[in-house]
Amino acid sequence: MIKSVNILIYKVFLIFFILLIPNYNSAKEILIYADSITYDENENLIARGNAKIFENNKLIISDLIIYNKSEEKIILPSKFIFKDENNNYFEGENGFFLQDLNYSEFDKPKVRLNDGSRIIGEKFKRDKNIDLISKGVYSPCESRIKIGAFICPTWQLEGEKILHDNENLFLYQKHSKMRVLNTPIFYIPYIVTPSPLRKDRKSGFLLPSLAFNFFDTKTSQSTSFPYYFNISMDKELLFTPIINYGGGVDNSQRFVFDYNQIISGGNFKTDLTFDSNFENQNNNDWLNDASLITNYSKNINSKYRINIDSALQTSKNYIQITKPNDDLSYKNSLSTNIILEGYNLNKIDDHLDLTLNFYQTNQENEDNKTTPTVLPKIKYFTGYNNNPGHISNSTFEFYNIFRNKSSLVHAKRQQKLSHKFNISKKIINYNSKIILDAEIYNQLFNTEDKLIKNDTYRTGTYYRLFPILGLSSESPFKIKNYLQNFTFTPKFNVVMTPNTKNNIKLSNEDSTNNDFSMENIYRLNRYSGNDKMDNSKRISYGISAFSQNFKSSISQSYEFTDNSNFHKEQGNDDNLSDILGSIQYLKNNELSYNFRYDMADSYLKKQNVNINSSTDYGDISISYLDQNSKINNIISKDTETINYLFKSKKFSKFSEVNFNGLYDLKKEINKEYSIGYSYFDECFGLNIDFNRKSYEEDNLKPQDILTIMFSFKNIGSYKSSNLAVSENDKQDINWEGSSLDNDKFE
Repeated sequence: MIKSVNILIYKVFLIFFILLIPNYNSAKEILIYADSITYDENENLIARGNAKIFENNKLIISDLIIYNKSEEKIILPSKFIFKDENNNYFEGENGFFLQDLNYSEFDKPKVRLNDGSRIIGEKFKRDKNIDLISKGVYSPCESRIKIGAFICPTWQLEGEKILHDNENLFLYQKHSKMRVLNTPIFYIPYIVTPSPLRKDRKSGFLLPSLAFNFFDTKTSQSTSFPYYFNISMDKELLFTPIINYGGGVDNSQRFVFDYNQIISGGNFKTDLTFDSNFENQNNNDWLNDASLITNYSKNINSKYRINIDSALQTSKNYIQITKPNDDLSYKNSLSTNIILEGYNLNKIDDHLDLTLNFYQTNQENEDNKTTPTVLPKIKYFTGYNNNPGHISNSTFEFYNIFRNKSSLVHAKRQQKLSHKFNISKKIINYNSKIILDAEIYNQLFNTEDKLIKNDTYRTGTYYRLFPILGLSSESPFKIKNYLQNFTFTPKFNVVMTPNTKNNIKLSNEDSTNNDFSMENIYRLNRYSGNDKMDNSKRISYGISAFSQNFKSSISQSYEFTDNSNFHKEQGNDDNLSDILGSIQYLKNNELSYNFRYDMADSYLKKQNVNINSSTDYGDISISYLDQNSKINNIISKDTETINYLFKSKKFSKFSEVNFNGLYDLKKEINKEYSIGYSYFDECFGLNIDFNRKSYEEDNLKPQDILTIMFSFKNIGSYKSSNLAVSENDKQDINWEGSSLDNDKFE
């Protein structure tokens, strides 16, 4: 046994010595191992049984390896495995390699790239960094699906010729055909896609798209050829020309420019889309419609930051037509916002907020004349000596707002110069926290054409001095070793203000979103802004309690002022306000209940129940809302709805379902609901989404939106237009391509 081992070692050493010495000067060497090594009459080395060849980080494994010393060729007459320096694996048979392993040819190649992607074919040829596969099939899929007698990947690209550039990392395919579930879905003569091994961005064409539109007896097509520009490490541009032709319609083109840039301390992004008719005869106006969406954000220095958001379009619904999935399509108006923020300018808590706003109507049936323009809006916050327990600060504000048409709420033009001084003193004594608060407002308004009533307008300059004083106290009590240290805290709050009602001659620009709730019941000024002031003399009181998994609170206020602005506007008919309460249970599941109870009429004015639960099947969220109001004991407003949502956990390894909606219990109608299915394996994704919006009127049909999106690893996604449309519209279906993050694939 020892003798045979010594003989084997001697043979291996001898072969290594023979191969190494002739190539010593060229600094190239290969190592050959095998169970048996012999020579034929032509002095070719023959390695049999577990034969291996090593060259740097490259490896060949086969049962039979023949080394032709004179031609420096490695001949592989049987099946073999080759691993290159990048850990890509190749299987083949009946082939050969040159000694440096940089050139090879063999049959029946099976290539497995280091990311899991596979390429198989009839013939393989490698010349340094270029791999050429004849009659090849590429797929990143590891999964197999059985269809009849076929076992195939989820999707694959078949090409007469497939060229893989290992240096520039591109995959070139000639006469390519895509199959999904072994069914051919499109053919393209030539396609270039990024190599699955590519980690860095490269310039080049992305997958084109082709759409056919059938209308009556006419047929039209649209084709897009997106090209990606890798301008530099921090700049990129995606240019997508879309060409429409045929069908007896005017030829038109659409050009989309999507530019992104990373800048020091921020980023810049712009999206330009425009339509043209270059080929139309007698056409002097080559630009039809356009939109420009821009975002610029940058830290100017350690104290200042600027942000610019802009959305402009040449016609009301152009963005809605060209970018139906963009959030801008659902807004009533587009805006351009320029925001300059400054921090710690003179003191550590200083904050500057300078805003410029421009608006443009986006939807139909909107009165553009009442849409405001803000130029400018400036807000500056600064703090003073903030000793422990003592806070004081000032807020300076200026705005200039104008519109083409005034209303009962808004003037045609208004400027406001405002200064708010806030001081707060916190005292801890008698096991209680006592807070003294004061807000003093000095405001100057200049208002033009404020509609008072009918055709009566007012223009003038108005000054307002408005102080608000407050005193609040809360005393926590903890019951140790009971219900997980159960703690309850009584609280009361007294507020004193001038008995001055809001002036109807002033335009209300920033105090529009208001609600009587637990969030603002203890504030000095309960309005969301300060164009309107809370003139209430009141006392508010309540109690809150909590333990580890439980929270609750209840509050109420009493108005000493009979003409309180905020109190009356929020539906409190008597001096004693409605009762506000909330209960929360937080453990494995979350349950909360909020209510507003009218003491005078003894009924629940508003109640809301929220349930969030995580189960073995998925996440469930249910929200119940019941809201009504009375006038002379007659219910004038009655709303009762349920919002529901379910998102499943993954089942069958790769699938998810979700559905959500809004059901009106009073009108017995599902106002809106959506159902979705998602499948994402390691290479293929499918999304099917259906959304329906219903209307109360019987003569209005529900609005249905059904979309399908296919996603392919290393290629991108294709999403359909709405499939749930009328018979005529249904013939205008097209597919929109987009990039996709490969991280979504399992």
